[in-house]
Amino acid sequence: MSERPFMQLYVSDFVGDTLPLSTEQIGAYMLILMAMWNAGGRLPDDDAKLARVARLSLKRWRAISADLLGFFEREAGEIGHKRLTRELLKAQAKSKARASAGARGGAATALKIKAHAPANAGALARHSPESRNQNEKAPAFSARGARVSGPVSIGGDERRDLASGPARPKKPPGWVRPKTHADAANAIIEEIRIHDRGRTAASDEGAGGDVRLLPAIRPD
Repeated sequence: MSERPFMQLYVSDFVGDTLPLSTEQIGAYMLILMAMWNAGGRLPDDDAKLARVARLSLKRWRAISADLLGFFEREAGEIGHKRLTRELLKAQAKSKARASAGARGGAATALKIKAHAPANAGALARHSPESRNQNEKAPAFSARGARVSGPVSIGGDERRDLASGPARPKKPPGWVRPKTHADAANAIIEEIRIHDRGRTAASDEGAGGDVRLLPAIRPD
């Protein structure tokens, strides 16, 4: 692919300059200009090669080339074009300017990132919530750093045993442990078993199979 992705075309000038040319000649002229743009501004002054560029037979090229070659400069076995050369130099200058600006911008960004990296690293180390929380929690969970301001009452005994950990709150009178899903399942299974025993006592042939009908329920 060409390093120059587009060629400037001044439509009014092009149409005015090519008024004496036929449609076939205009097509050949445009193909030669585009090939010259991609080639850096010069093409060989060779009929066979120019005919291939213009996509014409050598015979047909020689029949129409006299009028076309008047638009080009012929020198040292090559042909060039004044207007195309001028636009090509302008495009090259713009491309170099953009590349230089991009390189300067990239270098400035790299220096800025490099300068801020140590400061950001220090800030993260000082203000990291994780490290701060770990520092605050360490004394609370360390037997060496623990402090007790007064006696702890556990079951009527006053102790200062730091290794025992915090005292559990005393359960209020009448407290009953909340039922869980396992408690409910066990209760259902027990009711089925009682019913099953009753069927067994009554000589029911189907006794003993009720619990197996509920495979999803299992006791703890």
